Amino acid sequence: MHRNSSFLHIIILILLSLASNSNTFILLSSGMNTIMASPTSNYTLRRYQATDLDQVKQIFASNIREEWGSIYHDGKYIANAERYIKSVVDDSDSDLNSIEETYFSGGGYFWVLTCQQEDDCQKNDDISKEEEAATTAKEIVVGTCGLQKLSPTTAEIRRMCLASNHRRKGWGSRMLQTAIEKARSSSDSGEEEDNRMVARVEKLVVSTIEHSLDGIDFYKKRNGFVDTLEEETGLPKKVKGVHGTPISEVFMEYKL
Repeated sequence: MHRNSSFLHIIILILLSLASNSNTFILLSSGMNTIMASPTSNYTLRRYQATDLDQVKQIFASNIREEWGSIYHDGKYIANAERYIKSVVDDSDSDLNSIEETYFSGGGYFWVLTCQQEDDCQKNDDISKEEEAATTAKEIVVGTCGLQKLSPTTAEIRRMCLASNHRRKGWGSRMLQTAIEKARSSSDSGEEEDNRMVARVEKLVVSTIEHSLDGIDFYKKRNGFVDTLEEETGLPKKVKGVHGTPISEVFMEYKL
């Protein structure tokens, strides 16, 4: 395992060197890691590790607070959002406290987007100054994307989060497209635990809140998702009452 890991890192360095004058993004998969690295930036998209958990939770909480507080409704429902954050962060049974079991053991995957603590990552609005100082010269988690298998034919995109000052660089779509490709066919990683997502998946589903216009646009206009329709009415599926508010949750899907 260690020899394979060292070999992978050598290959990455060689490829990044060869591509140093281009904007190519290199996708490699071996053993425990699926890595997408840019030769012209400090970003890496890779498999979740247990040591990432605290930063994963911080990115999640920051995205929820932003969505419910600083952007929409002038913070009217921020207390509801805080209760939701607490339930996810503190509940031992939540998906974020059981990522290996919820995602990997169930046949899915969980990615983190990291950035080296250099020019691209000097300021990360979603972590504290103390934590930022402690991660000097180390990678910082700036994005997450989960793929949870719901049935032999359906998987769900979950915890799609990106730190506010790392957006508009195309990494949201890259994370989503990586998840789509993972769902479309089994990845020949050589590791059984990371190779359970088989090609039988026919549909990806995702949900967001109705006031997240940027989020809806991200899935539908930029990445090809469509509204999930109610069988009885043929109308777009909505569920009212997100986190105890009058806000509705909207559902979208992507046929593989």
